[in-house]
Amino acid sequence: MPSWYLLHPAWVHFPIAMLSVGLGAALWREARGRPEWLEEAANWLLWFGAAAAWVGVALGQLAEETAPHVPSAWRTLNTHEALAYWSAGLFSVLSAWRIAMRRGWVPRTKGWRSLFVAAWIVAWGVLLVTAFHGGELVFTHGMGVRRPD
Repeated sequence: MPSWYLLHPAWVHFPIAMLSVGLGAALWREARGRPEWLEEAANWLLWFGAAAAWVGVALGQLAEETAPHVPSAWRTLNTHEALAYWSAGLFSVLSAWRIAMRRGWVPRTKGWRSLFVAAWIVAWGVLLVTAFHGGELVFTHGMGVRRPD
């Protein structure tokens, strides 16, 4: 049987990278006001990153079902799973917010843009805590890792 659980740790680096670089682009654009294309780049990194986060959640569910279980990791696994749903959900809300801003449903004033970037920072913090717990599953508990006898 293939080791399907290996897809999750391979995939989750994509949303982490996209959402981190997108945040950097959004911060640079807000601070400097230029170049213009950074706003569009931040938008697409947010949208693709949010979609990739949901793929990561789905692959995480697959990993939970197929990875060798380590009883000492269950509490950390439950925390990691809950945080993963929060991360993907927060970035989905931010994606919808950004679409609403582009369509003019939400004002694009400096205050609203700053609030949006602040919310992105909070969501990014949740994402990093999620990743920390994922690393703890592997490196502390050995989840999905064959230990030598």
